[in-house]
Amino acid sequence: MNDKPLIVHVVYRLDTGGMERVVVSLVNATQDRYRHAVISLTGFGVLRLEIEDAAVACLSLEKKPGKDWRCYLRFWRALRTLKPDLVQTYNIGTLDLSPVARLAGVHRLIHAEHGRDAADPGGDNPGYQWLRRWMAPLIRRYVVVSHDLQIWLTDRVGIQPCKVTYIANGIDGAKFSRRCIRFEPRRRLGDFAPPGTVLVANVARLDKVKDQEGLIFAFKLLHEQAGENNASARLIIVGEGPQRGELERQIVRLGLTETVRLLGNRGDVAHLLAECDVFALSSIAEGMPLTLMEAMAAGLPVVATDVGGVASVVEAGVTGTLVPAGDPRALAEALSAYVADENLRRQHGSAGCARVAAQFSLSAMVAAYAALYDEVLGRQTYALQPRVMSGLTEHKEN
Repeated sequence: MNDKPLIVHVVYRLDTGGMERVVVSLVNATQDRYRHAVISLTGFGVLRLEIEDAAVACLSLEKKPGKDWRCYLRFWRALRTLKPDLVQTYNIGTLDLSPVARLAGVHRLIHAEHGRDAADPGGDNPGYQWLRRWMAPLIRRYVVVSHDLQIWLTDRVGIQPCKVTYIANGIDGAKFSRRCIRFEPRRRLGDFAPPGTVLVANVARLDKVKDQEGLIFAFKLLHEQAGENNASARLIIVGEGPQRGELERQIVRLGLTETVRLLGNRGDVAHLLAECDVFALSSIAEGMPLTLMEAMAAGLPVVATDVGGVASVVEAGVTGTLVPAGDPRALAEALSAYVADENLRRQHGSAGCARVAAQFSLSAMVAAYAALYDEVLGRQTYALQPRVMSGLTEHKEN
């Protein structure tokens, strides 16, 4: 009989995304201390292949759009079969499964808030707030990834502060460090970004909440501004999503087919970032984006909208520039400053790299989750020593 506790992670879909990558990192980095399973309501994408242990059960409930009552029954059956010691749900899309978990005999529930729903970026939806309050008695602990979410969850939603734990997202910065990446400059982008080009990157799913439409319009404004440097700027957008068609039409409409390129989902993001000069984030709502940390670990200065937990990652005037959300002109002006000044890019990029290493490491994030799991499970917490395997930092107990 295996004496390691079983943790079941419940996500809406295990596909490309920052929250989903946190799940995979936790599974990979703590497999020596816990057993894990992942239940996805709507299936799996390529991220499932990054789960290193073949023994990790990955189940899809094949949820239909809207209220799918049979999905609840399938979830109940899955938990009765797995018999987990702890269930962790993620974001509003899985929160209503908490009563089903209790009916299945699971009494240790954690709920993680990594960002608000795309349809409710301000967290103002009264139905969603009511659901969160109604489920609160069933949840042992809440995890939030930014102080912004912590304040919102306690002050506006009404969750007891003693039940809310802040755990910052973290990354394995070595995976994105230019010193650790072997590449030929601009090899992946060819003629699109010849020598002398200032290359701006955005990595995010193509969704309205990420506002790539505003970023593309800002790039149009950037090219309309006087200056030879602005004319040499290029923009790559890495990611996939429902807005792709609209963004493709916007690029053609604005005459940016030679200067803006949509690259879709890529497995070589670290190498692409190493070939770039500036990172741009144009979201209208965020939790604590991993892509910001990855870009900073790659030595890139950041221009980002001041939303959610972004300001806790980007130190304005030191590692990058913060601008209001939904303001393409402010975004264009901030980008222009970096396009024109190589020394500024280098200075803020170096500071960002140091900041990520000091404050947003994968090892710190994993240790914080392990301490929380052990607290909820009533186990003794052991110090965790990092080790690196397959590009991800893992941990072993002392």
